Formats: sequence, C-alpha cells, structure tokens
Amino acid sequence: MKGGVNIKVLHIISGNDNGGGGKHVLNICDKSNEKFENVLGLIGEGPLYLKAKELNVSYKLFSKKLYNMDLVNFINHNSISIVNFHGAKPFLLHLILKSKLNVPTVAVVHSDFRYDFLNNKLKYFIFTPLSIVGLKSFKDYICVSNNLKSLLEYKNIKGKISVVNNGIDIKNCIIKNSAKDIRNSLKIKYNEFVYVMVARLHPIKNHKEVILAFGKLIHEFHDVKLLLVGGGELDLELKSLIKELELENKVIMVGNVSNPLDYINASNISILASISEGGAPPLTVLESGIVKKPLIYTQVGDLECILDENSGYKIKAKGNVYIYIAMREAYLDKCHLNVKGENLHDIVINNFTINNFWEKYHEIYKNMLKN
Repeated sequence: MKGGVNIKVLHIISGNDNGGGGKHVLNICDKSNEKFENVLGLIGEGPLYLKAKELNVSYKLFSKKLYNMDLVNFINHNSISIVNFHGAKPFLLHLILKSKLNVPTVAVVHSDFRYDFLNNKLKYFIFTPLSIVGLKSFKDYICVSNNLKSLLEYKNIKGKISVVNNGIDIKNCIIKNSAKDIRNSLKIKYNEFVYVMVARLHPIKNHKEVILAFGKLIHEFHDVKLLLVGGGELDLELKSLIKELELENKVIMVGNVSNPLDYINASNISILASISEGGAPPLTVLESGIVKKPLIYTQVGDLECILDENSGYKIKAKGNVYIYIAMREAYLDKCHLNVKGENLHDIVINNFTINNFWEKYHEIYKNMLKN
C-alpha cells in the first residue's frame, strides 16, 4: 500500500449515481489520496461506473442483487478494513447482509432521505421507508453536513455521528475553454449579465421557480441571460415551461457538460436555489469560489453558516418571488460582484480543500478501528 497506508476502505454506491454523492465518493477515491487506500464498489452500471473507468480509480463492479454474496465474499477475503455504504440501496444492502460481514461498517449520509425519491411518487412511498429502515441498521454514521447530522438526531437515529464537509481539489480545477469562447459558442454578448445554475434537472433543485423568477426579471432588465447546466428527468418539462414563457432566446440549456467550471467562469454569478442539499457546501459553491463568482443561494447545505452578505445573496424563501428579489439585487449590485467573488474564493481556499477532506475521513476511520 502507498505511503505506509494500513487502512483499506470499500465504498459501496450505486453505479447509476449521477449527483453530488457520486462526486463526493470519487473525491475520496482519488489516486492522490495517500491517507488510506480506497476501492469503489459499484452496484450495477451507470454514469458513476463510466466515470470511474474514465478516471482510472480502483473499482469493483457488483450485481444489483440484494442478497449479494459476491459482495460479502469480496469484503471478507480482500483485507478490507472498513466498508462505507453510500445511499438508499446500499443502506438496504447493509440491512440484509450485515450479519455476514466481518469488518466495521459506516453509513455515509449524502442527502435528506425524506426527499431522495421526490421525482417518482411510487418510489417515494415504497423506497423512502425502506431507506430509513436500512439507515437504522448502522452503528456509525458520517454526514456530509451539520444539517444532516441534526436530521438524524431529530429522527432519533441512534449511533455515533460524525460530519465531513465537502472538499475540492484545487489543482484539478482547470478552465479548459475561456469565458470568451463559451460566450461566443452560446451567442452571449460580452456585456450581457449571465446567471448560471449548475444542477441536475430534478425537483429538489427548484429549476421551475428559478425560471419563473427569471421570467419576472426580464421585464425589468433586457441584457440578462440564464444558463442551465445539467441533465435529468425534468428536461422536457422545463423546455416546455421556457417555451410557454417565451424565454427561448433568454434561457440556454446546455445539458450535461464535461467541465461545468468553464460555464461558471463565463457567467457573472451562480444560482443555488435548492429545496434541500446534502453536502456542505454543495459542489457548485466550491466551484463558484474557485473561479471567484459569488452566489445567489437558499439556506441549504449549511450555507447559512458558511456564506453571508460579503460572499453572496441570500434567497429568503424558496418561491420564485424571493428568487427574483435576490436575482434583482445581484444585478443592481454589479459593481460589488468581484469583491464578493474574491471573498467566496477565500472561504473555499481556507476551509474546504481536498486535503482537509481526506484528513477528516482518516481521523474517523482511525477512531472506528481503535474502538
């Protein structure tokens, strides 16, 4: 093992994950992490599986079976020190298999489990209770924000609960296409004011209210554009809303892109209007800070404790009227955006580096094995 590392961690997560949880796990498993060794255990194929292959992280593909003896045998016969279970289906796997595992296990809670299946009513009513039952089968928990820790305590989920904030690898944050090139490719003029929202197209991210807010804004200001970066199941519904509001020339949907940082860099300000966020701070906050763009934000993902009026613009409630008010405030405050972007950059650099992230996990693992 590299660097004298003697802790080997297996991370169990759905291969179909395409959200912040998957990115969080890939950050743990990065080859530059010499604090401990990692293996990514992927349940079925999907976007995260493809990403793992592309990044050349150490991974093992498992079937989607709930009674998964291949997984049990791999854990018990490959010198695994600790198994991290990430997400609803892995929590259910743990409930079924835990009596057969010979090593300590921990649940990593990436999101508010009450909203995980908000996009599908059938799944919401069936899988939300199952996810909670699975979650209660652990003795140790790692939450990616203090808000999630408070949620577990509120729901009377017993066990030792630790918190690890998100981190970002600054040296890998590279602008691949200049702001000028991105704007030219999207036919955005140099002097137009651009709001960017980087998020999967899921109800929890609140795109509809952002589009409605922007629809109000353009009645006042005509030199504005809204850039939506990300894909998902709401794609057609949001395109229909944009058409209905006659915003086709003002709202640009680019889908999933290989380097969202390029699009944040080409904007004036980022928007995070989510109903709920797991990781603290959300990845889009870290990326915005790296390229010195301030944030319009709802108070999710511990942002009420991380940001203030010196680094962004708070959305006081999640409806479109309040989002519009914050967007309008940012537009009228153009002359201060650079300073607020610099302040957000300092917050990220001082508190949320990838090395801090790895070190916190390392300390938790050492304590688990000691106890």
